[in-house]
Amino acid sequence: MKNERHKLLFLFALVCLLPKLCNAGQLADFETKLELYRNDKLHGEMVFKLTTGDKHWTMHSSTEGTKGVASWLGLKESSTGEGDWFEGQARPLRYERNVRVIKKMHWSAEFDWDKGEVHTVYPDGESTLPLKPGVVDESAIGLRVRAGLKNGENEWFLDLVDEEKIEEAHFRTRSVENVQTALGCMKVHVVEKVRWEGNPRYTRTYYAADHEFAPVLLEHGKYDGDHIEGRVVSLSINGKPVAAGPDCPP
Repeated sequence: MKNERHKLLFLFALVCLLPKLCNAGQLADFETKLELYRNDKLHGEMVFKLTTGDKHWTMHSSTEGTKGVASWLGLKESSTGEGDWFEGQARPLRYERNVRVIKKMHWSAEFDWDKGEVHTVYPDGESTLPLKPGVVDESAIGLRVRAGLKNGENEWFLDLVDEEKIEEAHFRTRSVENVQTALGCMKVHVVEKVRWEGNPRYTRTYYAADHEFAPVLLEHGKYDGDHIEGRVVSLSINGKPVAAGPDCPP
């Protein structure tokens, strides 16, 4: 039971890598719906929605287990990140995440950039941490990545608030390739989280180059264990649905 809960929680690390926006003029709002698979078996659904304005951005996500062990455990997750634009970058202001996998768990972060501190709440306690320019929370990682892809970047070193600490998170483009999706063949940039050598886990997000670098495929798991995927089933950009295109050549 405990192992099953932990496997599902690893999914949320993947969810946190989903893209948002760097500034309102660079990338479009989007809403993407994905089906959640574990070891190639359907377990649930995921929805991610980004809205932006001239001064602020909001990213909301939700995940629900609808089949198999995810349904049996009552899996539900929702998170909302809010921020503003500062010196051309997405800056987090507040973040909240609630997870139910048998029991309920809560995370939040409140950023006070004038005081130079962030207050975090997590299942094991709470902390107040000193801030420095460029620090991000989970909801702002993808904003930086998507904006970077738009500008031709392929590697990112980000200072990430993680419960009681701030630590560096490293991401890089693994490949650029074509993948088959429910919406047809898509050219994607595959961005992975870089871990220490020998770490058995992997986390990858596939960003669609021709659709404002919106996410169309998510992968997380262990090389010698479970494999979790989020596969796009519908996508809209600035409120306009993306029509299905032709399949990839055989």
